[in-house]
Amino acid sequence: MKKKYLFTCLLIWIHLSASAQDIISSFLDKHRKDDNLEIVTIGKKMMEAICTLTSDNPDLTEAIKGLEMIRIVSSKDEDLNKEYYLSAQALLSKSKGFEEFFSMDEKEKELMVMIKESKGCIKELILLSEQPDGFNLISISGTINLDDLLKYSKGLNIKELDQFQSVKRNQ
Repeated sequence: MKKKYLFTCLLIWIHLSASAQDIISSFLDKHRKDDNLEIVTIGKKMMEAICTLTSDNPDLTEAIKGLEMIRIVSSKDEDLNKEYYLSAQALLSKSKGFEEFFSMDEKEKELMVMIKESKGCIKELILLSEQPDGFNLISISGTINLDDLLKYSKGLNIKELDQFQSVKRNQ
């Protein structure tokens, strides 16, 4: 009986560990050895520090106060950018809980924005882009107010957000 209980606990732990792995972690597991990837992670403590520093701008503070983490993986390698995009796209298509918010497929540009909602709030936003000047995979998690995030996308220097800002306005 004790072995059966331990085995069941082990199976549950393995399942939870596997399902908790996010898109960026899965992507990095596959491409970690690629030297041309740039990886930036802004954690919860840094987000809290940014909120403190922006106290003189209540709108900006409001926009970022619910954010828990921003992770960015990028590459400027023209030879590998398409491969990276297709790899990340395949991972996204296998992920549960995400739905397409916006996508664009032009001659030399591809952009996909996926969101995961919980209880009517956006909890994670994945932005995936490939264009001549680079590949970007961006994950923003926390409680996301999309209107506020779009309002400050230029200040966050995430130009890919600008491309679907006009779509949001036209909805």
